[in-house]
Order: sequence, then structure tokens, then C-alpha cells
Amino acid sequence: LATPPPRRTVTAIHRPPPPPRSMADFRFNLQDITRLFTSSGPALPESDLEMVLEADRDYAGVASSSGSDQDALDAARFRLAWALAHSKRTGDGARAVALLEEGGGHSWGNTVLARDRLYIAAVAHFNDGDYLAARGSAEAVLRVDAGCRQAEALKTAAEDKIAKDGLIGIGAVGVGAAVLGGVLSVLAASGRRR
Repeated sequence: LATPPPRRTVTAIHRPPPPPRSMADFRFNLQDITRLFTSSGPALPESDLEMVLEADRDYAGVASSSGSDQDALDAARFRLAWALAHSKRTGDGARAVALLEEGGGHSWGNTVLARDRLYIAAVAHFNDGDYLAARGSAEAVLRVDAGCRQAEALKTAAEDKIAKDGLIGIGAVGVGAAVLGGVLSVLAASGRRR
């Protein structure tokens, strides 16, 4: 007797809803709204001051060495940029982005891929709270490598932060308008009593 083929378990694949075609189709469900206000962003590693200082010393040592080759310099520069981008200290993200850019007397060789430099720049922007620049850098990564999951996750997190900031801004404008309306109504009422 032939044995039957083993049963295959089919799992449902979660597919995101299609994008809205018009504003009438745009709806948030409770889960989307909850995700906007509870999302802390992607799980990014964090570097401490000691890691940044060590990477800075290594880069300075390689840069000052007359026998350093381009690959060693690029690797040390990228390690420093990575440590700065993942730091929570003010100013470290901007320094990381500056290190990752071409120019300033430095031209990147082939050791560090452009995709990696763009992604670390996106992380630096995200950690600095510049979510528009983070989204732009993540989109640049995806133009170079459409399958980069890290860039996709970072882009989504940046878009969530942009949406959250927009909702908070709209709420603040609404509260301001209500206060202004209240003040104007009190002034109008006091003007009529005189």
C-alpha cells in the first residue's frame, strides 16, 4: 500500500490593506490608531559613550597613520559613523551623517556599500528625531536594494512618527482654536454688557 502524502499546513499570510484610492476610503481602525501612539520605533541597537570614544580613537589612529590604506580608513570611518548613529547623545547623529557623506576630503572606496552608508544615515536621522530625513534616507536605501527589510522597517517607523507628530499638531491647533474662541466669546460678552 502506498502511504498518502503528508498533509501540508497552510498558514494565512497577513497582507496589508490596499492603499486608499481617495480620502473617502481612508479609515483608521482602532489597532492602527493604537499602533501610532504606542509604537516606539524599530528595535535599533544603542551605543554608549565608551563605544563612541573607542571608535573615535580607532578612526583617529587609522587616519593619522601614513601607511593606512583606503579600505582600513573606510572601515574605521564607518565603525565610528555606526557608533555615532546609534548613540542617543545630542549631536552624534549629525556627526554620523557628516562622516557618511562624500566630500570633505574623503571619498568612499568599495569596502562599505552605499546602501549601508544610506541606512546608517537613516538611523542617525531617526535617532535625532528628524523623521522626514530618516524616511528619505530609508527610501534611498530601498531604491538601491528593494529587499532591504531593515530599511523598510525604519521607513515604516519614520512614517508612523510623522503621522503621530501630525496628529499631535492637529490636536494642538484644535486646542488653540478652542481657547481663542473662548477668549473671543468672553470679550464679546463683556463688550455687550457695557
